[in-house]
Amino acid sequence: MIPPQLQRPRDPTLGRDCSALHGSMVDGMGASNARHDVPAAGNGAPSIPVPADPPPEASSVTVGRVREVLDSCPPGLSTVGGRRRSREPARRSGAQPGLELAGQGKSSGGPAPYGWQKDGCKVDPVAAEHIRAAQKQLLAGVRIGTIRTDWQRRGLAHPREGTTRLPHHLVERMLTNPRLCGYRTYRGEVLLDDDGHPVIGAWDPINTVEEWEAVCAVVAERKQKYPGRSLARKYLLSGIARCGLCHAKIRGQVNGHWSRNSKGASFSYQCSVVNGGCGRVGRAGEAVDEFVISLVLAEQRERAASTTVREGEPWPNASEPAEVETDIAALTQAAKAKEITVSTLLQLLPDLERRRDELKLERGRFSKARHQAASPSVDSLEDFLALPLERQQALILHSLSAILIHPAGRGVRKFDPSLIEPVWR
Repeated sequence: MIPPQLQRPRDPTLGRDCSALHGSMVDGMGASNARHDVPAAGNGAPSIPVPADPPPEASSVTVGRVREVLDSCPPGLSTVGGRRRSREPARRSGAQPGLELAGQGKSSGGPAPYGWQKDGCKVDPVAAEHIRAAQKQLLAGVRIGTIRTDWQRRGLAHPREGTTRLPHHLVERMLTNPRLCGYRTYRGEVLLDDDGHPVIGAWDPINTVEEWEAVCAVVAERKQKYPGRSLARKYLLSGIARCGLCHAKIRGQVNGHWSRNSKGASFSYQCSVVNGGCGRVGRAGEAVDEFVISLVLAEQRERAASTTVREGEPWPNASEPAEVETDIAALTQAAKAKEITVSTLLQLLPDLERRRDELKLERGRFSKARHQAASPSVDSLEDFLALPLERQQALILHSLSAILIHPAGRGVRKFDPSLIEPVWR
């Protein structure tokens, strides 16, 4: 039995309160230290003698009373046993309300994503047009960072009213979200039904599946080709021009002595020793840019006059994705019907899923190439200069693989176009 001196006063309004019982148990443990005559910490008070071994019947009665009180506590009370009992039914049932809603194609709640109205189902025509225009820019070679800067300047796609910050990853998510083509996601992945087909959400789509896959293919290719590297460029021919002597890549460099009233060039293309070049070739940047742009525009006008884009050309492997999906569904159904073992299913399924993902990427690349080929050409220098720098570089690389800049000798010389050698594709 717990000595009366160590018992905590009970509040009659609480009755059988588990927290009060817990406190008295803690005080009882303090009483066990008093057997050894250990003084209380900090006050030096003498210990209270307690029998070393309480009678067995007292211990059994105390333990039985503890169990009786814990069993009588409601599950909602803040006790360890109460919390455990309140969670065990949900854990045993395995219920996942979020997954059930996702399987039905319903939204998980929260604010509507950019591109849809407040109900999250109907498309916002103005926002949807901004998304489609940005996706076309992305397919044409414009960086996501450039699109983000333009949206931030125009005050578009802010996640909440009153905010001005627009992170890069948020813009990328807006342009590649599976929700755009109607797919329902769960924990960041496209949710599949029992037959292996994507679950379609209960909202209006903005893109077709082919358009969405083309945009995702562009983003995936850039991340694979330049992992963790910035694609920003300041000068048109940086990374495209090469030295005519050592063939190293030439990059633009600003002229620190240039001012608005000076007659010299504001920047130049220099072969740099730091970048592995010989350092013996340099040329005024503006003159080289104007000459290369004129060559590219003339070549593309000739190509547009002699060739026509075959719009609507089907993808050669259009039937293969459906066949792979059918095989995956057949294996899944066979495993459910106990026709094959789970071990056999897990051995055959990864190869089919890998092939399905490869076909989706190939279809996205084909759609991307078709969109780029069907994009309107640039006819004038003014239209070309009005494009973002990434789009200008994409147009140049569509016609040229490199530009060789040959040395012009020492001193101030007049620009000689014959020393600029284009390497056509």
